[in-house]
Amino acid sequence: MLRREVVLVLGVRVSGNWPPEGYRSGPVSLYWPRRADPVRSTAESRIKYTHESLGPLLWDSSVRCYREFPQENPESPGPLPPSPSGLVLDAVELIRLDAHARSSLSEMRCDAAADGVAVFHGRMPARVAPTDMIELLRNCADLDPRHGGGAYRAWANRMLPPGCEVARDQREAVYLCLITSRTGLPPLDERSAGRGLDPPDQWLLHLYEASRKPAGTSLDAKRLPLVGGLSGVMGLRGLVVVGTEPDVVRPGYDVSYYAGSSYQQRTLYTDAFVLARLQDLLIDALDAEVELAARSTPDRRRIFRLERDLLVFRRTYLGASFGRSEKPKAILRRWQTEADTHARVQNLREDLTELSRQVQTFESENTNAILGLIAAIALPLATGLAIWAGLPDAGATALWWTLLPVVITILVLILAVRGLRRLVLDAFGRRHRGR
Repeated sequence: MLRREVVLVLGVRVSGNWPPEGYRSGPVSLYWPRRADPVRSTAESRIKYTHESLGPLLWDSSVRCYREFPQENPESPGPLPPSPSGLVLDAVELIRLDAHARSSLSEMRCDAAADGVAVFHGRMPARVAPTDMIELLRNCADLDPRHGGGAYRAWANRMLPPGCEVARDQREAVYLCLITSRTGLPPLDERSAGRGLDPPDQWLLHLYEASRKPAGTSLDAKRLPLVGGLSGVMGLRGLVVVGTEPDVVRPGYDVSYYAGSSYQQRTLYTDAFVLARLQDLLIDALDAEVELAARSTPDRRRIFRLERDLLVFRRTYLGASFGRSEKPKAILRRWQTEADTHARVQNLREDLTELSRQVQTFESENTNAILGLIAAIALPLATGLAIWAGLPDAGATALWWTLLPVVITILVLILAVRGLRRLVLDAFGRRHRGR
């Protein structure tokens, strides 16, 4: 096995200084030594091949930073804590939500599980046998606190800078895996071969289902066509790509053709998953806040803020496009289809519309109740004062005897009319809570 590259994408909580100590601003620096037009992975180069709308969301210095871990010995993790799975890290990237999204999360009453995404760039060690790579990938992706006594999740947290941690609801990382061989992919087991799968399809099936036991996933339904003789499977677990031809240096090229595949996977393909996960984070946060708002007393300002946040989200993160770069665009669309992204956003819109209607009804009832309360107090009071003014002896004693039936009348009206009674009780309840 030649290429054994793994990229993990996971939700995180980001806090502290930006960028963290030891991190550099922007996307991780990768180089593709193409003979005609070499490319380096700067923010400007990625915008050039995609769309400028992605710059402030994915590659700007205010939202993205990275740290590289150069390895003199590719099989030695050096100063890094050893991974329980054996994964060797090359770099870690942090991508947080933009300023408006972070401000929206801070104003929400619910505590968002994550406000950013971490990307772990790594590779499986060469000493791992081909058939053991599936178990290794399964362990890499499994971040459940109960898995391995929490060792895998603890290792992921140690790879993050101080103040950052894996999101509390993150149980499984999304992974991108690229496998190639110098000669050809070896068959994995007789069971897969018995189902009529050739070695590349065996690898696709098992690598894609590495985080669980194989359950007969249909490859045709999840297959993503890729250029250059590559075969890929794409879904909610991520993207798995295997080389169908031997990984050799072609005549006239300094490096193997698969170097371009590796570059694409660690840059734009990964960015498609990053954008998809950021979309999921915002949808989860908005959904939790809408549910909390539905359980609370209707608040017009709160509903208005949520409607505004949803509109901005739809115009920025959900409306972002990879432009003419077709493969990242296809990856994002496939993810959104399987994650039901657009249906979830539509449900949020409908829920907010219903909450807005309820707020309007609630405020109309309150307005009517206030007007009724004013009438219930003003009319008896005015009548009583008119009677008192017409008395021959309109002194203080007569005033008190006149106000007594007025007060009784007001109390009877408040207790008899449900809207007035609710309004008074709510007012006293808010005053009591304020103390």
